[in-house]
Amino acid sequence: MAEAKKKINKEHIAPKKHAAPKDHAAPKKHAAPKKKVEVAVPAAEAPEAPIFKPSAHAPIVHKPAKAPRQPKIKGPKFYGTGRRKEATAKVWLTGGSGQIKVNGRTVKDFFCGRRILEYVINQPFVATQTAGKYDVFAETIGGGVPGQAGAVSLGIARALVQMNPDLRTALKKQGLLTRDPRMKERKKYGLKRARRAFQFTKR
Repeated sequence: MAEAKKKINKEHIAPKKHAAPKDHAAPKKHAAPKKKVEVAVPAAEAPEAPIFKPSAHAPIVHKPAKAPRQPKIKGPKFYGTGRRKEATAKVWLTGGSGQIKVNGRTVKDFFCGRRILEYVINQPFVATQTAGKYDVFAETIGGGVPGQAGAVSLGIARALVQMNPDLRTALKKQGLLTRDPRMKERKKYGLKRARRAFQFTKR
């Protein structure tokens, strides 16, 4: 009986459909290319430019310092450049009541009430007996405060000579037209400073 049932079941099972060979497969339909839709990106949401980070071996380029702007001066003006140590001063001289401004500030404010530096600046006017007759507008770059005072003094003396060449003799006698060559001496190798040696212990 069991063998008869097995034969009956085999007869009623539908034969399996074999898949068609790959060579006779129906050709695939290619989809139409999609059109690219351009979306306008607002300026606020635009991607920012990448930040450049120099590597440790990349050379560092230093931007040069901006030159000072020439002040707005009415009427005729005379210019003189002064230098002292590492300081440079650009000085404009014009007729006035003896007002002196350095980097847009008064002399007392800029030099913190240091009388000796005020005296250095006024030396050219005292030597030429022109105190209180001209206004001074100076712009200083570099160096320290005393060096800047010396630079402004030389700039005033040169501007006075440009204005009136007859004042050259009085300024030259006082040594106010000579650029002071004294500067800090460079450090030497094997020494602590220009001439200072390291401490030596024998034992």
